[in-house]
Amino acid sequence: MSIPVNALKDDELLHYAALDPGAAAELARRFVDGSIDPGAEVEGLRDEIRMIESSLDDEHEQVENLSLFMSQAAEAIRRAMNPETPQDKVKDLLETALSKLEQ
Repeated sequence: MSIPVNALKDDELLHYAALDPGAAAELARRFVDGSIDPGAEVEGLRDEIRMIESSLDDEHEQVENLSLFMSQAAEAIRRAMNPETPQDKVKDLLETALSKLEQ
């Protein structure tokens, strides 16, 4: 099944042009007849890239936080499992570990 390239919006056409020869031909036709402003399209793509990079930074920060919380939980569990840990501290350590895992 072919993509109805003449019905695609300019930004959609830019994405599909690499995947579909008909879309590439329609993109070229629009460039030639001046219905697409390459500068505006490039700026739009740059904005999209900035948004994706920002989202990636946010996700990276979340991964780092999860890694830190897991490390702290693992340390609390190790301390709770240590035979030298007083029995009254074990419950506190396990609660700390659980709290870190739930964050």
